[in-house]
Amino acid sequence: MSVMFEPSVKKSSCSYCGDAPINHTLSFLESVVQITLENPATIFIKYVPIGVKDFVDLIPEFLFRTLTFFKLAKFSADTNRANNFRSKIIWEEAKKRGIVMEQVIFLGRPLDHYRAMINGKNIYFESIPIRPEFLDMHKNWDDKVILKREFKGQGIPVPDYFELPFFGFPARGWFAFGRKNYEAIFSKLKKPIIVKPRIGSRGRHTVTNINNLQQFREGIKISRQICSYLVAEEHLVGNVCRATLVNGTLAGFYVGVAPTLLGDGKKTIKELITDMDNTRPSRVLPIRISDELHDHILRAGFVMTDILPQGVYLPLTYRAGRLFGGKTIEMWRDLHPSFIPIFEKAAEIVGLSVVGFDAIIPNPTKPAETQRFGIIECNTLPFIDLHYYALEGKPKNIAGMIWDMWN
Repeated sequence: MSVMFEPSVKKSSCSYCGDAPINHTLSFLESVVQITLENPATIFIKYVPIGVKDFVDLIPEFLFRTLTFFKLAKFSADTNRANNFRSKIIWEEAKKRGIVMEQVIFLGRPLDHYRAMINGKNIYFESIPIRPEFLDMHKNWDDKVILKREFKGQGIPVPDYFELPFFGFPARGWFAFGRKNYEAIFSKLKKPIIVKPRIGSRGRHTVTNINNLQQFREGIKISRQICSYLVAEEHLVGNVCRATLVNGTLAGFYVGVAPTLLGDGKKTIKELITDMDNTRPSRVLPIRISDELHDHILRAGFVMTDILPQGVYLPLTYRAGRLFGGKTIEMWRDLHPSFIPIFEKAAEIVGLSVVGFDAIIPNPTKPAETQRFGIIECNTLPFIDLHYYALEGKPKNIAGMIWDMWN
């Protein structure tokens, strides 16, 4: 795939949103609805009769046909208007196979919704063509607490964690959740710890490397800007890894390495960042000096003007990969075989035909039982393009595996 079409980082007025800026207020309100109402609704849906579910599956087709009839929407075959690179990869693979795929254009705006002609019938989908029988989730797996609770109960490694509920109240019971409660949670978790939104992706408003109560409280404030419910968890040591599975089979394993400085005892952190940027590969984006970066290194005990002691490693951000000045490797061929049944069991638990699991693993090439690692979240609509744009390694044809499920 041509490098000229690679993803780039969007500009954002909020450094804690990273490359995926969102409206904070709308995100907060959405989280209230999604966790308070949608989680119980998800459980209810699994008991809905099959006939009702089949009727619901017809709604997208009816909706888009109605919109096109009134000329409010149309379908486009222009692949250059794909909403993201995940959809573009799916679309390009469809063209190779002779599958007619079109995008929904609503009031002149391209949406991340598509239709494709399969076996003489149109299917309608968001970004990834998943068969209807695999779309129903008996639990909201995008909820990090629900996922960890289920995985922990079934022997899948996860970091230790605690819920930080809505408006300072616990998820179970309505007694005050004050300073002593925060102190109790903080004391029970191994340091450093992480605070993050209970739902959401792309690392938005995640605060890592928290070592004291003041940092803990500040992390809660930052995370709660976009989500009503939070989770505090053990900060596992290792690289951010993405295991993508299709139809229960490992389709890709991607490792993202965060940009990290090595002190020489002579240069300041700012000077070392400049040196790193001057020698970075062309496909690696420069380090972004932001409030988030300043806060991140401050929690490690440094400021930009400090001379980094010789031999000391300093990660500049928890965000991993080439878009943030780091490194990316597609290494499904090198993943130690002991990890494969763990990810396969995780996919079986969530019951999704296409799923991505984010995990923190110190060394994926060594046996799982020899190291402390854990799955930190589930992506029910995974960005398969991550595997295609790694600096090193060759990916499988993941889009092809997805289309194969329709045969």
